[in-house]
Amino acid sequence: MSFTIVETWYLTEKAAAQATRTMQLIDDALGDNAHHHPGWNGHATFLQDRNDPRIVTWVYPWRSAEDHADLLKSEEALVEPLIAEYCTRPREVRYAVELPVEVDHDHH
Repeated sequence: MSFTIVETWYLTEKAAAQATRTMQLIDDALGDNAHHHPGWNGHATFLQDRNDPRIVTWVYPWRSAEDHADLLKSEEALVEPLIAEYCTRPREVRYAVELPVEVDHDHH
């Protein structure tokens, strides 16, 4: 079963004002490590909170929680300077699984 990773970044005002550039810099710094990991299962979607642009969420598939824990350990040294420069606090990482809810309804 594939897991979905929900990773929330808390940007500084300056970083949030250039969120696309900031997220590209962070993704460039972390991407090769993630893409070469055996748990990698697809690219991320980046979502900026409409009410609080300092909050940016990454959503991406991963093969397992164990593989993702291994990734997090391998990127600790990479992520620390990024958080120090662009964030107000550490990122939060949550794991989600898709529910098999039927969404193909005809209500007309």
